[in-house]
Amino acid sequence: MRIILLTSKLNFTTAGGSVAELHLKAKGLRELGHDVTVVTAFSRANALPEPLPYHYKEEWVTSRGLLGIQYHAWRIFRKYAPDADAFYLDGQIFIYGAGLYRLLGGSVPITSFFNTRLNCWSDTSGNAASLSVLKRIKKKIRYHLEHWLGVPIANASDAFVFNTPMVEKLYLDWGFDGRKSTVIEDFADMRGIATAHHITHERIVLHQKNQKVLTLFAAGRMIKEKGFDIVLRAFARLKDKESYRLVMSGGGPDKERLEALAKELDIEPFVTFPGWVSKEQLARLFENAHIFIFPKWWIEYGSAILTEALAFGLPCIIPSGGALEWLTEGKQPTFRNDSGEELAQRIEKLGDNENLRIQAGEDARARTETLDYRILAKRLSDVMTATLSQESSAEPRR
Repeated sequence: MRIILLTSKLNFTTAGGSVAELHLKAKGLRELGHDVTVVTAFSRANALPEPLPYHYKEEWVTSRGLLGIQYHAWRIFRKYAPDADAFYLDGQIFIYGAGLYRLLGGSVPITSFFNTRLNCWSDTSGNAASLSVLKRIKKKIRYHLEHWLGVPIANASDAFVFNTPMVEKLYLDWGFDGRKSTVIEDFADMRGIATAHHITHERIVLHQKNQKVLTLFAAGRMIKEKGFDIVLRAFARLKDKESYRLVMSGGGPDKERLEALAKELDIEPFVTFPGWVSKEQLARLFENAHIFIFPKWWIEYGSAILTEALAFGLPCIIPSGGALEWLTEGKQPTFRNDSGEELAQRIEKLGDNENLRIQAGEDARARTETLDYRILAKRLSDVMTATLSQESSAEPRR
């Protein structure tokens, strides 16, 4: 099958986990024998450090407005349709262009992927910064327009893939056709990580036993919405700080505030801020860590970096009651959102009991057998193959 994936960019240098995730989808589909091409819409942002295992083509979309982006998406689908049996796209960016392509007679079936909310939606978890009155009015108008006009257009896509059941529910409640819906978790090279870093039962036991000082690790872009300050406040509550070290990796606009907060809380000697690190440096930080902490996130969203932490066999402390708990199958310690007190309690419980850390590490490592990108690529391939059979059995589009 000739598959074309449409995405915003391929920036392997400074972009986040979504680029690596898209890359593994393309790589996984290629390893299954498909002819795969990735098309980038905003190609000025591309940064490709090494040859890719699939084809890629660059488009040069300059529009940033909703209508302009959808027009260019529609144009891209028409341009590449002769070379494709199936399209896959980052749906929240290009969904209406995709629907228009199908509604206006486009013959190539489209699978649309969603891992975040639409821009017109209000925040569901209180994580987004507050908006001015004018921006709230504009957002309200856009909300109604996208709901009444956009949903029927979006439903012309042939399949919807969501990375968590919670994201899926948001879209189905919005009006997306549930008959076309599938949940497939975020892609990560879990087997590759486990093999390259020798993540075995023996290694987990050796790493966690008889440790006098435990390394706590948190990573990600440092913005207020991600709640890294919760980790610092939790650390300040620990009774025996000498038994722990905290590494908080990542750059971003909140980094200086967090460094100042560590000083204010009088925990500066125990905390390290390495800033943005390379992929290789990040792997070393994972290897040296004993406990991974994910402090805060939108309750519906998954996380590629949490998936990597699981691949390293790390006990993970995560917010309760949402997609992250679902992703770990409920087998990792949780704390109530924003509760530094509960987070400190979970840290101390794991810190005081190496057997608990070993069991949580084993539960994390077990997800390698179900979340590896090779397994998920087969599921995605099946979804896209099904759209071909549906198209062949449908009435001709006019």
